Amino acid sequence: MINLIFDLNNIVHRSLFIVGGYGSKMYTFDSQTQIDQLVRKIAIDISYIIRIINPARVILAQDDSSWRKSIKIEENDGYKANRVKSKMINWDNVYDAINDFTQIVTDNNGMILTKISSAEADDIITLWTDELVNNQQQHVIIVSGDEDIRQLVKKYSIDNKTIFVTVFNPFMQGKNSSRKLYVPDGFEKWLNGVQQIDFIHPSIDIDKEDFKKIILSEHTKVEVIDGEMIALYKIFCGDDGDNVPSIFTWLNNKNVEVRITNSKFEKIYEYLKTSLNKDKVKVEDIINNPEKVLEAIKLVTKQSPSFDISKRIKRQLKLVFLNTNIFPKEIIEEFNKLKYDSINKPRVSFSNVNMYSLLEGTKYVTNKKHENESSIFKEIDEIQGKMLF
Repeated sequence: MINLIFDLNNIVHRSLFIVGGYGSKMYTFDSQTQIDQLVRKIAIDISYIIRIINPARVILAQDDSSWRKSIKIEENDGYKANRVKSKMINWDNVYDAINDFTQIVTDNNGMILTKISSAEADDIITLWTDELVNNQQQHVIIVSGDEDIRQLVKKYSIDNKTIFVTVFNPFMQGKNSSRKLYVPDGFEKWLNGVQQIDFIHPSIDIDKEDFKKIILSEHTKVEVIDGEMIALYKIFCGDDGDNVPSIFTWLNNKNVEVRITNSKFEKIYEYLKTSLNKDKVKVEDIINNPEKVLEAIKLVTKQSPSFDISKRIKRQLKLVFLNTNIFPKEIIEEFNKLKYDSINKPRVSFSNVNMYSLLEGTKYVTNKKHENESSIFKEIDEIQGKMLF
């Protein structure tokens, strides 16, 4: 069984750009006409992906205010403090439209919406992934253009069953670009492996066939990645987009700030492999060996950090690492209360879903086929401009 989890805010941001005219003639979304166009565009984009994947379950993960904003960062103003909303846009109207859309698709179309106080969409995706893989033993495809979420890509072996978490980035940015299905090592071997034939109970591996449909769809490329390495990179190098500094920054002899870069990270990683006598360093290794991490930082940077390395590692984990073990207990408890009702929600067929079937009978669709159902994913490479959120 394949579960499809949308990073809803990521999809909405892209749709907002498209409806707003690629940044060249920015809509204010003050008028109902512009809001109607936005809701229809979101419905087009989501239904387009659902038709490609044809999942057993569709989950929409929606942002709330982030618990990470309470984490003190000595080097700057704090988590995502660099994000500035466009003052041209009527955000109240946009948020009301998103709430309208989510109510329509969850009440009438069998989708699952999950929004938890103080949890970001990434947190919710992580919680659902953990539940669906470890407790339900089902595959997960995450739909997002956000690079951070790729750290969840992984292969699991549970009770002699192989389960995959993959990330599908449907946004084609640039000429001759392609959509990407990010997969862990071993996925392609599993996908193309010869299935053992049971002559008494012959069957087709439906999950494999569904994955193949995604890959064979227009302009989709499979890319093997290491989710653990992506997480480690974020921990050491930080994330400029979220205003997260690297694990260590310092001033050089010209009084210019210097940070852990990709090349320095690679040297730190190689040092840790040698000092820990491991073929591969994992996140748990840096948690369990903070003194080795400090040694590596001193060696590579030729500096002597004055901070408590254990506390600094813990801070970085909270800011960039997607793992249920470090989430606030209130978020875990809230998710545990709602997950069973969501899992047991009656399933519907998503094979023929489209914008009209999603929005029919609402104020957003009054006439059939009144506008071209052109997907964001065929227009995205024309987008120019800065992030709105």
